[in-house]
Amino acid sequence: MNYRLHENGWTVMLEDFDLKQATQDDINQIAKLLATNTVVVARGQNLSVDDEVKIARMFKNPEQFYHDDVNHYHSYFKGAEIPESDRYLLRVTGEKNEEGLTGIAGWEEEMQWHCNDHSNPNRRSLIWLYSVRGSKGSRTTWNNNILSYNELDEERRKPLENLKLIERVYIANDLDDPDTSQNNDYIPSLVIENIAGKKGFYFPFLQYSGFVGMSKEESKEIFKWLSEYTVQDKFCYHHDWEDGDIVIAEQWLGIHKRWPFKSIEKRLLHRAAFDFPDQDYR
Repeated sequence: MNYRLHENGWTVMLEDFDLKQATQDDINQIAKLLATNTVVVARGQNLSVDDEVKIARMFKNPEQFYHDDVNHYHSYFKGAEIPESDRYLLRVTGEKNEEGLTGIAGWEEEMQWHCNDHSNPNRRSLIWLYSVRGSKGSRTTWNNNILSYNELDEERRKPLENLKLIERVYIANDLDDPDTSQNNDYIPSLVIENIAGKKGFYFPFLQYSGFVGMSKEESKEIFKWLSEYTVQDKFCYHHDWEDGDIVIAEQWLGIHKRWPFKSIEKRLLHRAAFDFPDQDYR
């Protein structure tokens, strides 16, 4: 399996590789690259739903998405599940199904910076996006918070090492008056170490509102500069989609956003979530 690094110096671009032919050793190598580089891209793929499910299972613990009409469990998924994938895949689209329901993220406006299932400590670590059709002209951006952490000097980094995040009740863009009341038993650390021993920021800043034991004013000041700092262009990879593209991204030390796209009802991506396969990453 051949790959090169994108011109940004860190995003992994697989070259002339057909994921349908991937062995477990290939998947393990991709997983190691994800643990150190956070994003792996493969272009020009032609996968069936069965192919996607097979690959997801070669990673570890792929998530099955479903909606329970009785308990309204994961109502966000309603209409987005792909039953023929055994519900391992979701539709990402504005296109409506026979019940008149869109997939997830089916709006034209920007899908703001976020990561997968932020309030769940047992969430899947990797997200798979595969462009099936209609994606040309759309763009998604990922950042790399291993890089942003490592570039800070010791004086700026040290005060951040022991901070813990307070969840925001909902994703919002207003950093002027964050709610800093604790509303979740899960209290993640701002600085974490991943499966490969890489340290960086776990900082989906629109999904959190402050830091434990800190005033609103102190939290606001750090959130403002750190959110602006971590999404500087030098820490980002911009993916301009073509049909057949796959992007797999690590979800602990990076966040992402989808830019506005007017033809969202014609764009169909498949999304899967899974974990790193068992192997030595150190």
